[in-house]
Amino acid sequence: MKRTLLHGGIAVVALAFVASSCQKETAQQASSGDSPASAPAAAAAAPAVPKIAVCSLLSAAEVGAIFGKTVIATGSGLACTYGLDPAEKEKQMKAMPGGVGQPGADGNPNLGALANSMAKGGGFPMPSAISDQLNLDLSLAHDAETEDQVKAIYSGMGKTVRGATEPEKHGLNDTIVVGKDIPGVGDWAFTTNVAAINMGMGISTRGRILEARQGPWRITVSATIAPDPGEAKLDAELGEMARAACAKLKAGAN
Repeated sequence: MKRTLLHGGIAVVALAFVASSCQKETAQQASSGDSPASAPAAAAAAPAVPKIAVCSLLSAAEVGAIFGKTVIATGSGLACTYGLDPAEKEKQMKAMPGGVGQPGADGNPNLGALANSMAKGGGFPMPSAISDQLNLDLSLAHDAETEDQVKAIYSGMGKTVRGATEPEKHGLNDTIVVGKDIPGVGDWAFTTNVAAINMGMGISTRGRILEARQGPWRITVSATIAPDPGEAKLDAELGEMARAACAKLKAGAN
């Protein structure tokens, strides 16, 4: 089961990366012109992209408050990654019963605590820092892609991936499926499900992407989260995150 869960988690992250990368690559190709000869002229005519530090646009504290977690932010320029604070995981691991602080075979005291706890009957409460996963990527693109164009990119990508890999056979559900419109976020916003995996017994993971537009800015928020909170709750959280970013962009934050 652990091996399957690990495989599923990696697949969700990989699909999220592919979806985000392909979407950005397609947008860049669309904005670069139809031929190499048109590229210099297009580049010369394009306005300078304003300098925005996304990690300052939306702080770790703000994101953590939305998701009810302690997170840290890393990144620079137009991209920022938010993840669970490893200090919280360290704290919970040290608090586990049975052999706390005793190193395992690799000298890692946390693994030693986990192994000793399991060896003493396995009746310990699983710390949420072990089972919880949260990785959020917030990025900005200064482009003119329309909602229909972006949706078409994901729809086409979904058909290709599902036809080529049959993800359901690997335990992945709703792979790259355009979800629903999210009201009250910028000029427009919608979510796309990257993939979901449910192993039962509370073991589940979901990857989901929100795309939104605020004036000249396209906002992309991608999430990998475990346990899966469900589409409705995750959409509400991603929408709140994007809404905060839109408000600051509209106010001219930099």
